[in-house]
Amino acid sequence: MTAPERIDVDLGHIRLHALCWGDPEGPLAICLHGFPDSAWTWRYLGPVLAEAGYRVVAPFTRGYAPSDIPDDGDFHVAALAYDALALHHALGGDGRAVLIGHDWGAMTVNAIAARTDDRFRRLVALAVPPIAVIRRQPLRGGCVCCRDRWR
Repeated sequence: MTAPERIDVDLGHIRLHALCWGDPEGPLAICLHGFPDSAWTWRYLGPVLAEAGYRVVAPFTRGYAPSDIPDDGDFHVAALAYDALALHHALGGDGRAVLIGHDWGAMTVNAIAARTDDRFRRLVALAVPPIAVIRRQPLRGGCVCCRDRWR
């Protein structure tokens, strides 16, 4: 594993701490973790993306130490999406940037994908499908762990 650089990014409304890999001049790849994970989720993929030429930035999302806890206590997906877009702007991201999310990070990616002003070349959501897809699926006996609840 390549040791990451550690940075703090002041977004104006919140300060996020992040792990980084790669050339600062490369296209930006923002990697968002899920719950109960942290930016360290990307410790293996970060160096691989850096070798491919990306500047990888994996923030500890709002409320995850050492990033700030938001003053307004807002942890909704819309707030996480706002942070990701603000991070893109603060780091000088351009149209080559990609956004990758896992779990709650994937929910954030899906929220940004629904916007008409998305600033990323590619959006990658891992382990969580878009909510619209989930809502269209009929309930077919529930999941294995709680099947009896749906009968």
